[in-house]
Amino acid sequence: MQSEFAASQSETEATLVEAETKQEDSGAKLANSDAKQADAKAAWENPLIPNARLRAICHAMTLVRTLEKSLPAAKRARTIGLGAKRETTVGLEACLVSTAADLGPGDLVSDALAGGTLEFLRGTALSEILQSGNAVGPGKRRKRVRSTAGEYGAAGQLPTAAGRLPGAADATERIWAALGAAAALKTAAARARAEDKTEDSVEGGTARQAGVVVVYVMAGELSDLLWKRILKFSVDHELPVIFIVLQKVQGRDDKVRTASVGGVNALALHCGVPAIVVDSDDAVAIYRVAQESIGHARIGGGAALIECVPFVLKEVAGKSGVKTDAIAGLEQTLVQRGVATRAWMVREAKLFAKRLAR
Repeated sequence: MQSEFAASQSETEATLVEAETKQEDSGAKLANSDAKQADAKAAWENPLIPNARLRAICHAMTLVRTLEKSLPAAKRARTIGLGAKRETTVGLEACLVSTAADLGPGDLVSDALAGGTLEFLRGTALSEILQSGNAVGPGKRRKRVRSTAGEYGAAGQLPTAAGRLPGAADATERIWAALGAAAALKTAAARARAEDKTEDSVEGGTARQAGVVVVYVMAGELSDLLWKRILKFSVDHELPVIFIVLQKVQGRDDKVRTASVGGVNALALHCGVPAIVVDSDDAVAIYRVAQESIGHARIGGGAALIECVPFVLKEVAGKSGVKTDAIAGLEQTLVQRGVATRAWMVREAKLFAKRLAR
């Protein structure tokens, strides 16, 4: 009798999962339809940032924030190393998503943060992240989650397909290991060119460099002296590496956020590394800078540094301290330009919330 009940319960649960799967597939088709209609109605499309890519970035940023807020404390973002400290990706979505949007299977990433949200952003199935605990809190039974690329909905091709370098006991070891990986990619590219001397690979004497390494570093994680050594080494060996400097979020206030703006940027320029300070809440600006820097590295242009800092105007923020939110700002831009609709955004958010609630 008990075995029959268990079998019946299992069959019922399978039926429910199947029904939810069909509902999600229907929602994905509807989202694709919305995207096509939006493209048809859009006022214009920037060839450097196609509308589909804008939607993908916006969608990924929303999912990253939703997941970070839903995960239990033990699974949320933290710094990497022996002295790991609690951090958060809330407020860093534009930096994390836009800088990795153009990376592919031949590229590598070295993260400054660890946690379930970073795992998801780097391509880990949501089911694996939630496996040891439910993201929506204790007391609720988690149902089976499909492990497919569809977890990112119909918005685009994110998350990144780049490989992820392992962490290390401290930031110094991690970054030097990343530079070693960049040197290995450069060597592999040189060997490939030697073995396959086509007209395209040698035309104009341009050294083609396929893979790049993106290294994320938290502000204040390295001393100025160490930064100089790393940057000079990258320049001397013409490494295909992009440094992304992230501002700490946990417990920061206006004074912390605006302190030492452009500090690492100035060091990089002094060492001969192209560098730029970009608004950490402007996903489009970050994407364009990263796109150009990565493209430059791919053709043998060497290292670059992007320092993401919040651009806070005191006259605008005022006493209330209200600041621009990256996700809200991008959503507004997409709606105003006719690239996406609010209905699409709400629908995709609900689909992801269902996956988290299983």
